[in-house]
Amino acid sequence: MPSFRLLTFGCKVNQCDSAGLFQELTSRGWTAAPEGAVPDLILVNTCTVTARADQQARQAVRRLAREYPGRAILVTGCYAQRAPEEVAALPGVRTVVGNPEKARLADLIKAIDPGSITLADCIPTDDGTSYFPSPLRGEGQGGGEKGPLIAVDEPTGRFHPWPVTLFPGHTRPRLKIQDGCNHGCAYCIVPRVRGASRSLPTAQVEAALEKLAAQGAREVVLTGVDLGQYGRDLSPPGDLAGLLRRLKARPWPFRVRLSSLEPHEVTPDLLKECAAWENFCPHFHLPLQSGATPVLRAMGRPYRPQDFQDLIMEIHRRFPDAGVGLDILVGFPGETAADFAATQSLVESLPVTYLHVFPFSPRPGTAAAALTPLPGREVKRRAKLMRDLGRGKKLAFLESQIGKTREVLVEGIDPDAGWLRGLSDNYLRVRLPGAAEWSNRLIPVSMAKVQGEIIVGETADRVQE
Repeated sequence: MPSFRLLTFGCKVNQCDSAGLFQELTSRGWTAAPEGAVPDLILVNTCTVTARADQQARQAVRRLAREYPGRAILVTGCYAQRAPEEVAALPGVRTVVGNPEKARLADLIKAIDPGSITLADCIPTDDGTSYFPSPLRGEGQGGGEKGPLIAVDEPTGRFHPWPVTLFPGHTRPRLKIQDGCNHGCAYCIVPRVRGASRSLPTAQVEAALEKLAAQGAREVVLTGVDLGQYGRDLSPPGDLAGLLRRLKARPWPFRVRLSSLEPHEVTPDLLKECAAWENFCPHFHLPLQSGATPVLRAMGRPYRPQDFQDLIMEIHRRFPDAGVGLDILVGFPGETAADFAATQSLVESLPVTYLHVFPFSPRPGTAAAALTPLPGREVKRRAKLMRDLGRGKKLAFLESQIGKTREVLVEGIDPDAGWLRGLSDNYLRVRLPGAAEWSNRLIPVSMAKVQGEIIVGETADRVQE
């Protein structure tokens, strides 16, 4: 029975793709190689949102080529989509597969021998068309005698759902219901490598959730590249608020969390539906990027700092204990000291709970790549200042939760402490005493004290089976 190893970089959508690919391969007779074993095939699912992400993927491929000489390495994901020839030149790479082909990758892996991987030339789809229209090109320098096979086509307008499975040991399955992005932010490569926004039809979302419910899921994370665009491409068109309204009409044995949302897509109707659904986890992650109007305009972001502030305050009004995280991009070309100070001031004024801070990284093919960058040392300085601000915000939020009771999903045993570890509905990492049998259960927990960046909790009497 052939074995594989799968390494994943990047966002929650990429993690969804890898989970689906894992399920596809195992359902076709492949096995995940145990720790220390030599796999027959190595798959690397890459990210390209920053230059650092590209670098991490290259380092991983080189390391894998050294650890498993002669084994086939297949690289897919957003870096493979953006720069297939560059990826193909890495040592050990036999095949480069783009995002459109990723969804049928398990079908495309037709046979494997000790030195190479062979892909089917074409896989027919249900409608009789070829899903794999691009030729397999023997190009690059890293693979066999003829070079690696490159199978990369333009991102399609078709949504390809993955198999739905709650894996053993995993308690928070992610369900990808949207892919692609229709925006054109000056710094972002995502629309080029993921294609236009496309959605999983609502009936299929419900069917997938039914499967996860039957498998015992207690939390499901609805995710997408631009989740707030959900449903707009469907016929008839819909939206995320409408999906939640439909889901709310049925009883579900799990709570529901939303992944990142663009601020201008968090509508009053969406907030209303979230507030009215007891299954909803009060947790929002929003990309602010900058708190300065000139920088937002240069980035192509369709809102003003005041709009963002109003949104956060409305979220806080409706969900006083919500976890609210922000993405901040520092050092965008042209960002002045005053612009950065405006971002600091805005973030300081907002009831947010954590920050993800990214130094600007020029992406080839984006509008911002042609702009004059700021000095690297200054960008690093600003990133450190913003991360320090984020740590202060996080600690203040943790302290504010002491004495309150939150619903915690037990995820397993913390090996360092020997206690249970879990995640609250409002996105707090919690450690608590209890029995191992409580894993994958929802438990009311009193927040007792802060310990580093987690909360130590005390269990209430009632434990939900």
